[in-house]
Amino acid sequence: MINMKYLFWNTHKNEKINLVLIELIAEYDISMVILAEYTADMNELLRFLNLCGLSMEQYPTIGCDRIHILGKRKLNIEPHLQTDHSSIQIIDRDIILCAIHLNSKIYSDHEEIRNILIRQIITDIRKVEEKLNSNHTIIVGDFNINPYDRSCINAQYFHGMPIYEESKRQSRKIAGQEFYMFYNPMWNFLGDFNKPYGTYYHNSSDSLNTYWNIFDQVILRPQLRGRFVDKSLEIITHTRKLSLLDRNGHPNHDISDHLPIVFEIKENDYE
Repeated sequence: MINMKYLFWNTHKNEKINLVLIELIAEYDISMVILAEYTADMNELLRFLNLCGLSMEQYPTIGCDRIHILGKRKLNIEPHLQTDHSSIQIIDRDIILCAIHLNSKIYSDHEEIRNILIRQIITDIRKVEEKLNSNHTIIVGDFNINPYDRSCINAQYFHGMPIYEESKRQSRKIAGQEFYMFYNPMWNFLGDFNKPYGTYYHNSSDSLNTYWNIFDQVILRPQLRGRFVDKSLEIITHTRKLSLLDRNGHPNHDISDHLPIVFEIKENDYE
């Protein structure tokens, strides 16, 4: 059985991020890396990875400058629909991977624009699912909204359910229209029972302020639930050599203002 291990990180335009990325890729045996706000030298990254015995290549995201994707050379990757904010890739004619980087909720009040983008992403995903006759879909990236925000839950948008038993119904009809569901495992990080408390920290003077946010997420169609490795889902706070947190326990902005997430998908469904 071969598992696919994914890493997503918004690298905060840190041009010196490559050495940290190499540590993460090596330590977690990552198969595919999805990056937002990556401005470092990709050729340098690939060269250093190769020197470490980690042979990877960059996959085309032409039309989506906000996302960069690289992975192991043995993978069969077919680029599909690309927009300014999303990149859809087909992995081994099996997994539909949609990587996203939506506009900021904190520094932009363009909620309507973000919702238009989400609707377009969902429409594009449905087109690919229908073309491939597959519902093995993963959306991963910087959503710039929390799992509990309306755009994450609303049937018109991501329709991401926190409870798998409810998402197993796969879709629901509203006013005669069918809306397909995603399962969102990121809900399990909410609250203070476990650290870290999120992937992004923001302290503001707004009346509504949760401090910690889970902007970086992975959601998947419920049909993939049996292949999702629960214990693999992590918000990463350190490598063996380096902490990604500052002295206050918040993301270290000298590295990135976001924390990376990792997760794993089994090759076959043994549920």
